[in-house]
Amino acid sequence: MKRPILLLDMDGVLVKDKALNPFPDTVEFLKGIRNLGVSFRVVSNNSTKPPKWIIEELREKGIDLAEDEFVSPLSILIEYLREKGLKRLFFIGMPAVEDYLKSFGFELAEDHRVDAVVIGQDRNIDFKKLKIATSAVFLSNAKLIPINLSRIVKDDDGLYFPGAGSVAIAIAHACNYGESLPNLGKPSKDYMEHALKGMVGDVIYLVSDDLYTDLMGARDMGIKTVFMTTGKYGEEETEKSGFRPDFTFHNLRELLDYLNKAVLS
Repeated sequence: MKRPILLLDMDGVLVKDKALNPFPDTVEFLKGIRNLGVSFRVVSNNSTKPPKWIIEELREKGIDLAEDEFVSPLSILIEYLREKGLKRLFFIGMPAVEDYLKSFGFELAEDHRVDAVVIGQDRNIDFKKLKIATSAVFLSNAKLIPINLSRIVKDDDGLYFPGAGSVAIAIAHACNYGESLPNLGKPSKDYMEHALKGMVGDVIYLVSDDLYTDLMGARDMGIKTVFMTTGKYGEEETEKSGFRPDFTFHNLRELLDYLNKAVLS
């Protein structure tokens, strides 16, 4: 019997909106995989809140996770900035993450004379921020660092907006930026190695609603791909993308039924 290792996307898989409200079967699903003894972590590309904030908010919604059961690109970001010696930053993103960066000793500037431009999801992005970020890269040779490479994000009203990766790529194009953009979010090698530390099992599955950012990358790393149609893309998107995930499920109950058969068989 091969034991599964589950990496569970948060948005669109466990929670249905930006307020982190769980799907009706989320709590039952987590209880079920715990009872099966399945090793799992919740993996998120969330770039709007520090990890501890998210864990606390999930707990308030009835999703009880230990700190080591949740992985965010923000912890990888801190390591990356320190390794590269980047201290003075211009940040596009939410205030909570700005405070998070400051708490680790980084200087957050309001002008273009910086070491790096760090880009997360920003619901208050405006012309001024884009101008300073572009000038920092073009005039000051600042490094361009998206917290994740997400292409598109579904909002609670059902409409969509560009992800942090798309904003970074736009600035890179404008500046003829000569370097590859780092990928600090899933499913990059650094992120996945961080997420899999200490996990026990035989076969790794990434469960996600994102065919493009998550599942295509996971396939290239030899990870089994599980597409959930509960998030930003419906099943018809597999036809548009030409990508065939290993498994497709329409809710977490279906996935739990599969795991019950796989583990107990």
